[in-house]
Amino acid sequence: MTEIRVIALPTTTVQKVLATMSSPGYGHPAHREVATGHGPCRHCLKPFQVGMEERVLFTCNPFYELAEVPLPGPVFVHGEMCERFDEEGGYPRELLAYPAVMDGYDAEQRLVRQQRASNGDQESVVREMLQDAEIRYVMVRDLEAGCFDFRVERRTGNG
Repeated sequence: MTEIRVIALPTTTVQKVLATMSSPGYGHPAHREVATGHGPCRHCLKPFQVGMEERVLFTCNPFYELAEVPLPGPVFVHGEMCERFDEEGGYPRELLAYPAVMDGYDAEQRLVRQQRASNGDQESVVREMLQDAEIRYVMVRDLEAGCFDFRVERRTGNG
């Protein structure tokens, strides 16, 4: 079975956004608001508590350091620093309730395969996609909003 690493936004990125209230690499102003949707937070990968938690919206390039062509889009993080998702924890259990689109990319940033997942089968879909040697990583996107949630790669080495 293919072991996976779920990669949330780096803590340093989130710290920079919260400190400067601007998008790293772009300088666009970040926007703070009470959550009107489930999210998730791209750092802890937990859904927002709608109407209760504050979140920060900013422009993010999920292909940063992965591919030459940037594809920026909107993402949310908690308004206060939260703990980053454990990369070795598998697909975030709290997100299984939300349908997702899985985009499998090769090393040249070409979309090799796209598949929808819902009803709790998200992790098995990702694992099956990563069995294709041509797919280097999978970008998970929210099926409703279409925005980037997190990246998944094969786990390598001893971990």
